[in-house]
Amino acid sequence: MASSEKDFIVAIELGSSKISAIAGKKKDGMMHVLAYAEEKTTACVKRGVVWNVEKTYQTVNNLISKLETILKAKVVKAYVGLAGQSLRSYRCVVKRNMLTQSYITNEAIDSIRQESYGIPFPDYEVLENFPQEYVIDQNIVADPVGVMGTNIEGEYLDIIARTKLRANLQTVFANSNIEIADELVSPLELANNILEDSEKRSGCALIDLGADTTTVIVYKNNILRYLVTIPLGMSNVNKDLATIQIEDAEAEELKLKYGDMSNTGSEEKSDENLTYTSSDGRKIEVSLIKSIINARVTELLANVSNQIGKSNYSEKLLAGIILTGGGANMRGIDKAFTSILNVDKSRIARTTNQPVVKTSNAAGFTPDNCRSNSLVSLLLAGTQSCDGGEYDSTSLFDAQERKVNIQAAQQKQQEQAEAEKEAAVAFDEIKASIRTQIQKVQAAITEVENYGRDKQVRVKAEELSETALDVLNEKYTQAFEALNGKDKFKLSLKEGSDLAEILRKTVDTLKTVVVRAKKDNSWLGRFKNTLNDIVSE
Repeated sequence: MASSEKDFIVAIELGSSKISAIAGKKKDGMMHVLAYAEEKTTACVKRGVVWNVEKTYQTVNNLISKLETILKAKVVKAYVGLAGQSLRSYRCVVKRNMLTQSYITNEAIDSIRQESYGIPFPDYEVLENFPQEYVIDQNIVADPVGVMGTNIEGEYLDIIARTKLRANLQTVFANSNIEIADELVSPLELANNILEDSEKRSGCALIDLGADTTTVIVYKNNILRYLVTIPLGMSNVNKDLATIQIEDAEAEELKLKYGDMSNTGSEEKSDENLTYTSSDGRKIEVSLIKSIINARVTELLANVSNQIGKSNYSEKLLAGIILTGGGANMRGIDKAFTSILNVDKSRIARTTNQPVVKTSNAAGFTPDNCRSNSLVSLLLAGTQSCDGGEYDSTSLFDAQERKVNIQAAQQKQQEQAEAEKEAAVAFDEIKASIRTQIQKVQAAITEVENYGRDKQVRVKAEELSETALDVLNEKYTQAFEALNGKDKFKLSLKEGSDLAEILRKTVDTLKTVVVRAKKDNSWLGRFKNTLNDIVSE
């Protein structure tokens, strides 16, 4: 048996057309790819999002087994990419008044940045957060710490996605008994390994042409300015070609053979170029095939152009357009983007900036055709060893242990989900109770202010001031702690905290009003009031 590889890194990409797994080792300033495996995704992943958890985790298990067989070592963890149609950017502005002229501190900026995580989308979460610019008393500054001012305005770009994106991934890998070394935002890692610093500085748009989705990423002045995932990809061309009654595999072949967006070459007039003979013997006009391809790709280009326009940086992309992903292999695609987007420069990024070496064991891996750039970028981001020691594929004990661990992980996740749901319901009920108490206390304040001479009114209000805060009991604390730290409950927790603070302040006001009413209506208070009335007359 060949000796096993040691201290390797593993990355897995769950794409719309296939799930890919890769193992590599950093050596001599290069990434050496040691093993590679892929499987087509049919009903597993749709538009970059796990659709069928059961089938996906089975596919991941198969890929891990293939890597382990090649590496002769166990894989215990992997780096996983986050992508999909819900992934996009959200621009957030946070304003803060310092009350007096003072030096801006790190603590103040951290507090403002933390507030920028509070997105107004209950079913979304923030994956990454990028500061844009700061305005200090109407002056734009890049680094506000140490600057003196009164008013701070911080602008941030949140990278957000639906919470189920991460939740489904975590379920898949929990079932597979593979630890997630890190969840990486795939488009951001791709940009880090595709774009040059000069391109990010001058302004550019990176376009990743995938199967079911297309991702647009805009940089300017070395800052990420915009990110969006369009639910339209190159597989839509195949679906359109299927309308002429051909299978998907044949549609892919036609797309590669006749897809050409350059419009620079003249068509040959031979019979072979005028018609295409399908697998079932039918004659199909090549002009029809080309028109179908061009129509769908033109629609995709128009969508990309529209998104770059929404970024407000379409006129500032001095470094132009950078294309990658499987769709970038279509002939003339760069020329089409240059024309439609009205930019001077474009290039196709076929490889990453860092050198990647393919070893003899990495059959099926092609490092220079645009398709592997996203997967390789995840691999290059890895720092932890994913090696679990020597692998024995015949070990029955390992298989049984893995099954037990899978069942335990599933049970734990189910219990956590149920506990989370119960806590969320309980917290909503508590918030409703707090609102009711606030209304009661406010009504009591008004009643004491109007009828404070009535001792019964004062006693009733005093009793309420002693019991109103009982709603902030242990049940409130337990529900708060159960939801704390989870992005999807941030807004609910903040609302609960704000209501609790309002209740405390309102109760303090009621106590003050009651004390004042007691004082004003004591025999001494009435005597003073009478004396004041006499003096006034």
